[in-house]
Amino acid sequence: MNKLFTNQVLINADRASVHAILADAQQLLTWNPAISSVAGNANQFRIDRTTAALNQHELLTITTTPDQIVYDSTEGRLAYQLRFRLTSTAEHTLVEEELWTADGSHLPLKLLAPIAKQAFAANLNHLRRLVEHRVVD
Repeated sequence: MNKLFTNQVLINADRASVHAILADAQQLLTWNPAISSVAGNANQFRIDRTTAALNQHELLTITTTPDQIVYDSTEGRLAYQLRFRLTSTAEHTLVEEELWTADGSHLPLKLLAPIAKQAFAANLNHLRRLVEHRVVD
């Protein structure tokens, strides 16, 4: 696998709150505006998007440890792994997001990387606002 990019965001919330949202695929609907539906059970989900995307439809498998959540995407045009590493700092949680792609992709990943990095960073900021809003409530 090849690392395409890394994004980071500092969230004013504890690690457990951030972890719970990232580990719940249904929560994708609340912080990723491109996703229109999430269907599945246990740790495997079918994801659909309403807006144009590289992966209009994909199969997402979620695995977790206390400090990391990993989304493995298959059955789309681009197979990828999105890794979220969570680090607690005082009253905050640092979320480091890495996008890894499968070797041998036929897509121009070097050209797509800056666009994808920006889109994923926007979603990460949606996540930050969501988590911080829920902590306040």
